[in-house]
Amino acid sequence: MNFKHYFAILVTFCAVALVLDGCKKPTDNITWSVNTDVYKSPILVRFVNANSKSTTALPTSFSVEISGQNADQVIMGSGGTDFEVMNGFLPLALAETATPSPQNPVVFNVYANIPGFAPISQTFIVTSDTTAVDHTLLAVEYANPPDGTSVVDAHTSLTNGIAPATTISTSTTATMTETSNISIADGTQMMDVSGNVINAGDLESKVVHFGTGTESSMLSFPGGFNPVDVSRGGQSFHDVTFKTGGFLSIKMFAGSTEVKNFSKPITVQAELNNNLINPETNQPVQVGDTIPIWSMNEQTGQWKYESTATAAIDGNGKMVVQFQAVHLSCWNIDWWFYNPCRNVLRVTVHITIPNFRPQYELVLVDANGQYLGGLYTDNTWATVVTLYDGLTTVIPVVPDIGLVRLVVYTRRGDPSSIIAQTALFNPCTQGAITITIAPPGPPQLINVHLNVTGKCTNKRVIANVSAWVFIHKNSDPWWNWNIIYVRRGQADFKLEQGVSYSVETYYGGGYYVTSGVFDKNDMNFPTEHGLFGNATYNAATNTVTANLSFNLNCR
Repeated sequence: MNFKHYFAILVTFCAVALVLDGCKKPTDNITWSVNTDVYKSPILVRFVNANSKSTTALPTSFSVEISGQNADQVIMGSGGTDFEVMNGFLPLALAETATPSPQNPVVFNVYANIPGFAPISQTFIVTSDTTAVDHTLLAVEYANPPDGTSVVDAHTSLTNGIAPATTISTSTTATMTETSNISIADGTQMMDVSGNVINAGDLESKVVHFGTGTESSMLSFPGGFNPVDVSRGGQSFHDVTFKTGGFLSIKMFAGSTEVKNFSKPITVQAELNNNLINPETNQPVQVGDTIPIWSMNEQTGQWKYESTATAAIDGNGKMVVQFQAVHLSCWNIDWWFYNPCRNVLRVTVHITIPNFRPQYELVLVDANGQYLGGLYTDNTWATVVTLYDGLTTVIPVVPDIGLVRLVVYTRRGDPSSIIAQTALFNPCTQGAITITIAPPGPPQLINVHLNVTGKCTNKRVIANVSAWVFIHKNSDPWWNWNIIYVRRGQADFKLEQGVSYSVETYYGGGYYVTSGVFDKNDMNFPTEHGLFGNATYNAATNTVTANLSFNLNCR
């Protein structure tokens, strides 16, 4: 079955294993019903190819690193600390001892080095022990990068790990007008993360240059434009907003060892977009304008100020900045704002179809249409979010950058799919904004009450699972999921009537699948791969009650 062409529900079971593993033999004639919401703050991280046009899926499984000041409080949604992504999904939770609050948040970082993709790093701030959070991370594929970026994968011969004079360049594309050059001086020794000499004969360089001309490039910015950990001059800053002039991800390998340091600095030169606006002057960038340069510790998510670059005209008549790098990571050409003019801007979403929960992209842009960032929903920064009528969220850090507007897209990074936007407003003087969304061609909807249980085959135990439910319509792109969190085995939502569904359940490294159509009829879900159940329709309430179960061998 090709799951991309069905309406899919993915259920990642949180804490079932702990409860069921601890089951003792019950009285023979009694079936025990247990709830599985043992852990706190369910967090789902989804990894998606940043190029929505690419047919390349991420690897079926890969590991991630959890770091940061409260990393010891983070566990997998089913318990344990084997942080493994399955089919693009990483369900996390906080341990029972965690007590997150707005005054004492739990802060941690997720880092993924996915084969064939540029590294990903994202910091999470959790302030509630009950709110379920989902967050999408966009992975840039070297072979098929998103619009507005360019990639080079180059090889250079080394002598005992020492490079000759060489320049590695990215090129323009149909959607990327800026180029970049990384120059290595003759006699530069390649070194590892500890500063040890690497004795190798080949240098592979993978460079991704992210321009500022397209939203799809901006959405792929590592860590987002509202970093929670920024270091400059020995001080740490937390209420920071970046306004970017472009950024580069630079990875090098000497033989099979990753290069992190050099005996001599390398020189990086990057062109600036012709339409780039200097937020400090509100004018196009001019010769002599200065822009801070930052590097990112990908394992911790911290951005560190490195130097300041000055805009100049190169030999080709292009506006460029140039800086030196003594180590490798993501390098960011960014103005920064760390004195917010307002602590909270409240954003309310009004959707003209009650209880309709589309997954749209909601972003903040400046008066020139340049992307500034996503919104802060359910304790984390996000762009692609599940919206519903009455959703209230906030932008907790409002920089003094002039007029801005909110924009909603139905398709990620597609300017032609704008469905709603606000008028320009000044977030420093306006404390709240409402955006109204009228989905095109309102579909016929049907109420769904979902029950999900796990059944022990060797014990008389039924678990009312607390689980993530992902809803995917067959006509939508494969990466576009609606998300609902099932608590204690139950959830209520609306779906389009008469649409084909695949129901896909992941647990313990395996998966269970069934399929069907939610419409105004009773039905049995076929047991295609371990998931089974039935649905009944109530005409008086226009509600389908779907009962889905899976079998487990409980220890």
